[in-house]
Amino acid sequence: MLKRIASIVVAATVAFSGLMFSTGEQAEAASSTSVYSKVNSLNIRTAASLTSSKVVGKMNRGQSYQYLGKSGSFYKINYKGSTRYVSASSKYTYTKSKKTTVSKTSTTSSKKYSTVKSKVNSLNIRSKASLKSSVVGKMNNGQSYKYLGKSGSFYKIEYKGKTRYVSASSKYTSLSSSTATTKATASKGSTDARSKLVAESKKYLGTPYRYGGTTTSGFDCSGYTGYVYKKAIGKTLPRSSRQQYSSAKKISKSSIQAGDLVFFSHSGGTIQHVGMALSKTQMINSETGGVKYASFTSGYWAPRYVGAGSYL
Repeated sequence: MLKRIASIVVAATVAFSGLMFSTGEQAEAASSTSVYSKVNSLNIRTAASLTSSKVVGKMNRGQSYQYLGKSGSFYKINYKGSTRYVSASSKYTYTKSKKTTVSKTSTTSSKKYSTVKSKVNSLNIRSKASLKSSVVGKMNNGQSYKYLGKSGSFYKIEYKGKTRYVSASSKYTSLSSSTATTKATASKGSTDARSKLVAESKKYLGTPYRYGGTTTSGFDCSGYTGYVYKKAIGKTLPRSSRQQYSSAKKISKSSIQAGDLVFFSHSGGTIQHVGMALSKTQMINSETGGVKYASFTSGYWAPRYVGAGSYL
């Protein structure tokens, strides 16, 4: 009798957990819930099976990975950009959700400089605040980058995710300012748009990769981000990853939110890949193998990261 009652309780619990999230909320839950190990050397497997799968990694006590769902007696996790499996036994693992909250409105009335704009073409971007330092890039007339401060006769800017330097001479550059009053950390409109983008992006998990693809029969990287933005919030993005990066408002890595775009280069120069952030560490993108989750702070994409941009 006790075993029967226990099985009914378990079944009810599983059923209830499946009803807790709407379609949109499932996307949010997947990106904010992690699986934690209670033991050392817990096997990470290629399939939800103890006999017909390979061990591809280990989890140590307290270590966690993004929760993607459940398959039988296994949790699905995002491990190095691929879906892998660990035991769902309460003896070995547990899940924990991170609650995201939007901080209350704060009021400011101080003048802030936000971007450095070039007044000329081919303005040198340098590695240090010195004319003797190496040139790592160029700014053209009207082009701007995020202002990070001043160092002597140079402005500090964010360039490809790193602090770089350009002349602070009024002959070559200018600062644009923004006066913020009653500025919320995140507006309701922006929050709604981000939620819609996350929910829409998850609908196409597993869609195959296709070079030049812009439809559900197959996406390339920028075709996927453009499709999601158009469907979710009606916004048309430029076609290529390079154009999407060029047109986006550049943001720092620490400022990335769900729905922002993250950009990569295989060669260390030209933008060659784009994904959509789900958090400050995870993205969803169309790459070899199709639409899938991946980390942009560890694994394959981390050393190829160039920068991030926002259209929100």
